[in-house]
Amino acid sequence: MTAVQPLLHSVAAMLATFVAASSTAIGADSIIDSADVSKPAAGEWSRSNGELATNAAAGSRIALPIRPDGEYDFRVSFTRRTGVHSIALIFVAGSGQATFEIDAWGQHLAGIQNVDSRSLRENSTRSGNHTLQNGRRYTAEVRVRKDRVEGYLDGRLISTYRGDGSDLSMLGSWQIPDRTALGIGAWDAEAIFHAIEVTRPGSDTPLPLAVASAASRPVPATTQQPTTPPRSTTSPRRTTATTPRPRTTPGSSPAQNNGGNTGNGRRVLIVIANQDFFYREYADPREELERAGFTVEVAAGSKQTCHPHSNSGEGSDGGAVNPDLALADVDPSRYEAILFSGGWGSSMYQYAFTGSYANQAYNGDRATKEAANRLINEFVAADKRVAALCHGVSILAWSRVNGRSLLAGKRATGPTRQGPAGIYNGRRDQPSSRWNSEANGARMVPPNSVGDPRTAADDIVIDGKILTGQDDISAREMGRQLAAALKRR
Repeated sequence: MTAVQPLLHSVAAMLATFVAASSTAIGADSIIDSADVSKPAAGEWSRSNGELATNAAAGSRIALPIRPDGEYDFRVSFTRRTGVHSIALIFVAGSGQATFEIDAWGQHLAGIQNVDSRSLRENSTRSGNHTLQNGRRYTAEVRVRKDRVEGYLDGRLISTYRGDGSDLSMLGSWQIPDRTALGIGAWDAEAIFHAIEVTRPGSDTPLPLAVASAASRPVPATTQQPTTPPRSTTSPRRTTATTPRPRTTPGSSPAQNNGGNTGNGRRVLIVIANQDFFYREYADPREELERAGFTVEVAAGSKQTCHPHSNSGEGSDGGAVNPDLALADVDPSRYEAILFSGGWGSSMYQYAFTGSYANQAYNGDRATKEAANRLINEFVAADKRVAALCHGVSILAWSRVNGRSLLAGKRATGPTRQGPAGIYNGRRDQPSSRWNSEANGARMVPPNSVGDPRTAADDIVIDGKILTGQDDISAREMGRQLAAALKRR
């Protein structure tokens, strides 16, 4: 036995060394080293010097090789190098998976989404005034407990969710294949992720890789849905729900449009941009108007095919719309109302705007702007209703009726998210889209101040014959209220 004892001690020492090495291997560096950069959920990812990096892409994200159960702390050190949008930590809590995001929705918000199918803009985890500085290193942390989830930035608690995780769900634009795994993401921003740690509460010991209390759950195909966060120098942030197709063929001829509803002879004109209209802000009100029995026709700057912002509810076929008419060919006497849908492309109709946009498609041309302004004047002169959604409200703001903005002195609403980048008042800027209305004398109501303050779904402001909607979440209610107003005549 005495000869065996040294051997046993030697084996024990080797095992201790192996365990220690294994513990090191599953630490922060191991998570980064084990992430499969060849198969990200979206974007282009690379690994260098023990760090992960992503290019600027909408919803760029990657799953991490760890599936925690129970309570844990998830810490990520990162630097956003470019862009103005959110950094996301994808986490699991109980049976749910969600994101903790910082500098989100073009409104510098932080919070957890979705909670009970509500984005962080609309749920109780919302926290404001969280602007990330490009080039600065931050540490974000998610602390998952059995009855709550807390989100921290540089050690400061900024968001709290209370629940067991059963009401948590993912935005379609952040989903990863494994619903039990953690992940990281950056929206339309180049970012570097320096360190990633997952530990038990009160412990520095890292959780092992790819361990879970249950088998991983791939995301069912039926849960995939195009979405979006609201706005960069290339596109506005999107929301989550997929918009159903209008019952008529988008962009079909007026005769074909009549075939899609009861067609009582009462018409509404919806105006969209040829490039970068927001699909949901066209399709949702159209569906509600047609449901109410109105015939809807579509106009744009030209009769060329109109293309929506990506992830604006357009569906898998791309959502292209062939307009019925060019603005210059519209006869206002045929319609009872006109509705300008939003999306940054609607800037092409801003008649009196003196600046310019980085995206040339948004600048439009003088003839198109004059045609849009003529229509607004003729609808107003005929005492007909004029409506606009989200960034489309800026068209009304920059219109000129008897030398004044149509919105001057009028109550109105509009999006809090940024408008397109460009030259404003002689300098390069990207202000909130609401700036357009404020600069033209509108009396803007506070965001989410109509009806339920937790959501913009009912934020429609009516001042006389003018209807304005806050953003794409308000689009369906715009269709309903416009239809109701028209039926009241």
